[in-house]
Amino acid sequence: MPSLSEKRAKLLEEIEPLKPSEIDPHSNIHGVLLSDEIDFYVGQFKMIDPFVPQRLKAAGYELTVGDEYFLGGEYLTLGDRSSDKKRVTIPPFEVAVIKTKEIIRLPRYIIARWNIKVSHAYSGLLWVGGPQVDPGWSGHLFCPIYNLSDKAVTLDVGEPIALMDFVKTTPFQKGVSKEYNFPPKRLILEEYGIDDLRSALFTTAGKKLQEFEEEINKLGTRFMTYTQISFAIFALVISLVAISSKVGAENIALSTSIWSGITIFASVAAVLIAIFSYVDKRVGRLVYEQYGKILGSRAAEGKRFLRKAWLAGISLSMLFAIAGGWAAYQAVYPSVKDLRQQRVITKSDLDGMGANVSANLDQLAARVDRIENSRLATIDDLEKMRTTLDMKIQALKSRSRKTD
Repeated sequence: MPSLSEKRAKLLEEIEPLKPSEIDPHSNIHGVLLSDEIDFYVGQFKMIDPFVPQRLKAAGYELTVGDEYFLGGEYLTLGDRSSDKKRVTIPPFEVAVIKTKEIIRLPRYIIARWNIKVSHAYSGLLWVGGPQVDPGWSGHLFCPIYNLSDKAVTLDVGEPIALMDFVKTTPFQKGVSKEYNFPPKRLILEEYGIDDLRSALFTTAGKKLQEFEEEINKLGTRFMTYTQISFAIFALVISLVAISSKVGAENIALSTSIWSGITIFASVAAVLIAIFSYVDKRVGRLVYEQYGKILGSRAAEGKRFLRKAWLAGISLSMLFAIAGGWAAYQAVYPSVKDLRQQRVITKSDLDGMGANVSANLDQLAARVDRIENSRLATIDDLEKMRTTLDMKIQALKSRSRKTD
């Protein structure tokens, strides 16, 4: 790559042999030059070099994208070879300085005015340079362009970028009229001191947008995490409700477990929807308040991102919930194996056992009564026997006294 001094020396070789014309061969013609007069001065003084007749308009000439440009703090090149870069891409809100392919050699009695083509203006490109080229100028022109749109704009090497018209001045008078320096002090792009040229909107607002997008990504991550945790908890709760329903099938109605699950699901969904709605509204207001309507599309992108994140979060969370519920179920499976095989004492079993116990107790009470009754009967017999014995003893005593 040639050095700056080599680039300047090469350009001087092209410019110095043709000094600006000082005597106007068509001094009787004034005003804006039409195509035939432009063609005349091009033929006489190489006013436009290289000159392509197809670029000539009714009262002007189309300038095209050259082989150098400045963008984002870098001096870059374009070329015509297949291996060369052939396109300039200007990011949104960024400024670029593009060199024209043509060398302009203005006589000292003609000025040139140029501006960006209307088709490019409608694409969002804004001309920020000086519109007038002084009489006597010789060299390439450098076109500062600002991309005001929110989309990147591309320009191909050799593509028409600006339209230049030519206007006659008052007659040039040597020694009286002020002369433009020949050759100009600044001939190459690097001599314009634009190393630090940046778009304030691109650098400042761009950083803000980057920070905003990072916050959106963090918020989306937190939102997805919260959604996953919520649905995981939801799955565990449903699993516990299902297990409880299985254990107490006779005590907890099926409808109760179903309505409990629906209530939990509705509560979780309501919380998630409320959070998403708040974030969605807040993001839109934040961008419009801080960055204006120009960057409103970024807010829309952020909102679309949140919607996608929300849907993805719910989908992933449902999968995690199902997997978590299945894992919890499998974890407690050994302890509820008997329950799964219905080897449990239910309320009906307890009622049957209670009835059997009551019957046995009744039978036992009857037996006790019989034993008690039989015990009372035995005591009465013993009393009768004792009375009889007492009577016999008294009789024996009476008989013994009589004998004495």
